[in-house]
Amino acid sequence: MKKEGKKLRLTAAIIVMLLLICLSVFFLISKSRESGKSSSIESVIESSEEKIKEAVPPETLVFASDYQDMSGWDKPSETLTDILKQIKSADIIPTNVIYCGDYTNDAKLHDYQLKPDDSIEEIRDIVAKECSAVSQDNMIFVQGNHDQLTEAISATGLHEYDNYLVYVLNTQYEFPWKQGRDPAFKDRVVSASEKMKDCFDDLIAHGETRPVIIAGHVPLHFTARTTSRHSTGDNMYASYIFDVVNEAGESLDIVYLFGHNHSKGWDCYLGGSSVFRETGEEMLVPYAGNNTTSTDDFTIEKLNFTYLNAGYTGYYMNCGPEELNNGTLGDYTAADETLTVTTCEIRPDELVITRFSAEGQHPLSWDGEGDPYKGGIDAGLIGSEFYSTRKDSPAHIQRMHKKGGNI
Repeated sequence: MKKEGKKLRLTAAIIVMLLLICLSVFFLISKSRESGKSSSIESVIESSEEKIKEAVPPETLVFASDYQDMSGWDKPSETLTDILKQIKSADIIPTNVIYCGDYTNDAKLHDYQLKPDDSIEEIRDIVAKECSAVSQDNMIFVQGNHDQLTEAISATGLHEYDNYLVYVLNTQYEFPWKQGRDPAFKDRVVSASEKMKDCFDDLIAHGETRPVIIAGHVPLHFTARTTSRHSTGDNMYASYIFDVVNEAGESLDIVYLFGHNHSKGWDCYLGGSSVFRETGEEMLVPYAGNNTTSTDDFTIEKLNFTYLNAGYTGYYMNCGPEELNNGTLGDYTAADETLTVTTCEIRPDELVITRFSAEGQHPLSWDGEGDPYKGGIDAGLIGSEFYSTRKDSPAHIQRMHKKGGNI
């Protein structure tokens, strides 16, 4: 596992602690002289530690995905910059960035053909300018379905940090899209789920208390994209990953991030461009059964983890390229279409999750609607009883494993 500390942050915390201890000692000695009473050094240190919790800001992660240029939308660089400025204006200090795949855009080259390196370098430059507390070495870049697996992409598996863990679930060889197009894709998903289970079982056996962020690209939930109405069986074997994550969620604090579904309105029933589900809520998960090319079936599962799209920073639309090119984009308005980025503050007793747009704080999820693509491609597949409801930011997710003292 890769160990990536926060030396600058730790140094600042030590300096603050020493200053507070010195001030507290001076204050209490002065008081004791006035009153004739003495105070123990233990009480001084205990008081100082409480003040340090308030003085040192929490770890704050930034989540985003799909940094893809598209005619008719602002440049992704402009969108990302504007949103990061809003985060700063809210007095939130990011300490790391996790990008969940797709850094290039080509309607015909979407099967791991395009090098992501230039776009990733552009993202790094923006983060260096707008988020000075982020170490470039710590940033995570997940492979999407457009991206070649170059050295710019983070390694699949567990990445260890002082106060949290990130499990990278890359796309091509672990959790591919178009899972109904090749029998080998099921084997890849099953293998990835087994490796993930081994990792999580080990964490649980060793009493791990840090929250685990699973950074993926392909989602776990059911949409028309999974079904015979689209024919690719996009994430039809997602239940293998879901079952591992949901079981581990009984013992670990887990957040699952995805991107990918930012065209053709696949997620309209979940709120469109803003999807958020909490522990205890229900989610539809594809059920492949004996199907091999697509599935119209799903199971209704109760979540033991937090589930959300990271935030699209390129474009979002409820139609495809054909409708965009023939000028009918405006006929496909439904649910939320806002480009966003999400922050996650890691506090001793909770995770605070907030979504931001270029206009400021934004709801985490939106009221669900039917997908207007192809005249209502999910009509009759997904009932309105499964539609999402709006949830405003921020969400306060209580940690099972609360940490004493400063994180």
